[in-house]
Order: sequence, then C-alpha cells, then structure tokens
Amino acid sequence: MIWKNWIFLLGLAVFATIWAGCETAGPKEQYVCVDDEIRVGDRLKISLLDIPTPELDKEFDVRNDGTVNLQLLGSMKAAGKKFGQFERELQQAYISKQFYARITVVVKPDVRFYTVDGEVKGPTRMVYVGPTTVLRAIATCGGFTDFAKRQRVEITRANGKRENVDCKKAQKDPKFDVTICPGDYIFVPRTVL
Repeated sequence: MIWKNWIFLLGLAVFATIWAGCETAGPKEQYVCVDDEIRVGDRLKISLLDIPTPELDKEFDVRNDGTVNLQLLGSMKAAGKKFGQFERELQQAYISKQFYARITVVVKPDVRFYTVDGEVKGPTRMVYVGPTTVLRAIATCGGFTDFAKRQRVEITRANGKRENVDCKKAQKDPKFDVTICPGDYIFVPRTVL
C-alpha cells in the first residue's frame, strides 16, 4: 500500500513539473535597436571646434578591430560606444595630452543602410533615415513578389543575430511588425511550388 502511494505521489510530482513547464512560455524577446551606437564599418564625421583652426566633418572609418585612427591621438577604440560617450573621450584625450586647452568634439554617423533582398519587387540597399519596420522596408522596395514566402521573412541583425518574421501575421496585427535597424539584412525567401 505504501508503494502505491509513493508511486502516485511521484507521478503527481512529475505531472506538476511538466505542467508548470508548459505554462512558462512567455513572449518572444524583442531585439532592441540602438541607433546611437558606433559599429564596425561605420563612417564617422568628426568635427573639432573651439580651437584655433577648426576641422569640420573629417571622415573616419571604423576598422574591423573597432578603432579609428585620429590625427594626433592615433588609434582610438570606437565600436560599441555611444556617439556622446566617444565625443567626451576624444575631448578628454585631446586636453589630457595637452594638444588643446579647450576643445569641443562632435561625432556623428555618415549615411547608414539596411538591405532588402529576395522575393521583393525591387531588392536594394536602403538609406536608414530613422525608425522603420520590416513591412515598411519591404513596401519601400515595391512590396512582395507573387512567389514570396511571407510567413518566414528572415532578418539578420547587424550583430549577426537572426530572427524570422511572419509578415502575414504582422499585416493583421502591428505588434508583430518588428523594428529594422541600421545594418540589418532582410531576406524574403521564395515559396516552394
């Protein structure tokens, strides 16, 4: 009799564990778009102001190691930093190395892009002008072709992370229309006939 109760309690515990595991499926984690972060491959426009001979909008590329090579300062780590943070670091470096007693540094991104490819009417690289969504990005490329697999649109984020979007669902409910960020690659696959 004790064995039957023990087996019953063990079965009940296993069932409760499985049941609790089934109920914990929460909402999908949203990708957070960070517009003001410097990335490898970005072209930066850096201005040095409040100095005897101001330098305006000099262009520097963020190299694969995440650095930019600046006049007087040499190689400085930029990737992963916010623009304001990088401005303050440059300003402090110019002053601490006594190149200037007072300086204002302005760092801004050059043109940024996202790409839409695959089964859209006009696949292209688009200029990122501000927050947009996957449906808007596809619409700017002329929309889907007749052969587009709208339920499995693939987004490869600038950081390499991948996600799939059901654009049919997103057209019915805007909460499923995900945000597109600079550097993202959107691929619309072809349906299998």
